[in-house]
Amino acid sequence: MRPKTAYSAAQDDLFNPGRRNEFFLPAPRSDAALCVEMALLAYCRKEPDFGFDQDRIKNILQPIGFARPQFFESQNDPAGKGMHCFLALRNDAEKNQKLAVVAFRGTDVKDLSNLLHDADLRLEPWMGPGRVHNGFAGALVEVHSGLDAALTRVGECRLLFTGHSLGAAMATLMASLRRPDALYTFGCPRVGDTTFIGALQGVQSYRYVDCCDLVARMPPEGIGYRHLGEPYYVNRNREVTFNAPHSSIFWDHILAVAQYGLRYAFRSGNEKVRELADHAPINYVWPVKASQL
Repeated sequence: MRPKTAYSAAQDDLFNPGRRNEFFLPAPRSDAALCVEMALLAYCRKEPDFGFDQDRIKNILQPIGFARPQFFESQNDPAGKGMHCFLALRNDAEKNQKLAVVAFRGTDVKDLSNLLHDADLRLEPWMGPGRVHNGFAGALVEVHSGLDAALTRVGECRLLFTGHSLGAAMATLMASLRRPDALYTFGCPRVGDTTFIGALQGVQSYRYVDCCDLVARMPPEGIGYRHLGEPYYVNRNREVTFNAPHSSIFWDHILAVAQYGLRYAFRSGNEKVRELADHAPINYVWPVKASQL
């Protein structure tokens, strides 16, 4: 029997995910496990500023073979506010090829610029196909030129895009401009309209949704938004199922909210609402890694 997968209701894991330790222990055995930890690693910043803690990220990546990551950040604020992503490269000797992973940081609620991008729900034309969330498109613009040039210099490689929350949305947008070998998203909001999603057909996409995660249900379909592909759903027992039936998800949500109220909601330091607690990046890391065992 597989050991019980951990779960965190702590507000610190939701609002300060980059403070987490013990990355890549054990070393990831799959692209999904690698990408979910890369998405969490993208939150590492030099507190109280918002820029990447580059030395820490380099030290974490080095033991798993990724050397000299490249960092791309908005340049409009001395405290490092804005958008952030990094590019990590590794030579996979067994597969005789180079692996490149691009990880985009998600929303930092202390950074007003992030919240403004999240709140701009207008579906608008952009530099790619279809209409997309205007705020997410604006977020990608802040790092796109430098990242795209770096990927061109990398040349032939196996390419993965990943991110959590706003970072997942940016990774999805980037995948429509430069096709990766695979796209891994965690807690991804809806990004664009039917035309945009149609243009991504053929991209290997793995969209993970943690139980009641509210962000993964926004913006609403009623104003024209659509999701890319069917979800890998993490249920209340922390098990991952691909494309679970809507009826089973409905009842799982009901039981999950009730369970949360009894076990977690009223403990000091915990998030009161399950729909927010389920969005914490670590609550994606643990079940995704467990599902690869």
